[in-house]
Amino acid sequence: MLKPVLLAAIFACTAAPGFAAQTTYQINKDHTDVVFTVNHIGYTMKHGWFRDISGTLLIDTLAPEGAKLEVTIKSGSVDTNHAQRDKDISKPGWFDVAQFPDIRFVSTKVTRLGADAADVTGNLTLHGVTHPLVLHVKLNKAAPSPFGQQPTLGFTATGSLKRSDYGMTQLLPIIGDQVDIVIDSELSASK
Repeated sequence: MLKPVLLAAIFACTAAPGFAAQTTYQINKDHTDVVFTVNHIGYTMKHGWFRDISGTLLIDTLAPEGAKLEVTIKSGSVDTNHAQRDKDISKPGWFDVAQFPDIRFVSTKVTRLGADAADVTGNLTLHGVTHPLVLHVKLNKAAPSPFGQQPTLGFTATGSLKRSDYGMTQLLPIIGDQVDIVIDSELSASK
């Protein structure tokens, strides 16, 4: 459920004008979506979002494999487009937002797969449990923003996890165990 892959997105920007070698980027939460999908009783795939996301990416464009990314998502910002369901999955057995208010991802490794793709491995802490997570990242664009000209990165990342690995076993197997993640994000260079 997270946004780990920001680092990989920067691989292709080493030659982009306006991009310094060592740069810190901030997640633009107004232009970032973290979407998850889980099987609902075999009838449909149910989608949900997290609305409160923050994070920092430190990258040297001359050595992007050494990038460092830290992302925090507030678990209480979960939104499944159904108020009662959001209340239910905020309780113990699900996200337990009172005890575990933060979902965190900290990168540990970036594996470049080409000019505009990478795998970003990191530690995901969800529901008080930490496991490695790999996200597959595609760089969409690295260029100065037309709104202010500050260096900006855009990417799409995908991954999946089993919620049972994180102690979230409520209603298994009726509600699916595999959770698929899609992240679309813009990051802007710190001023």
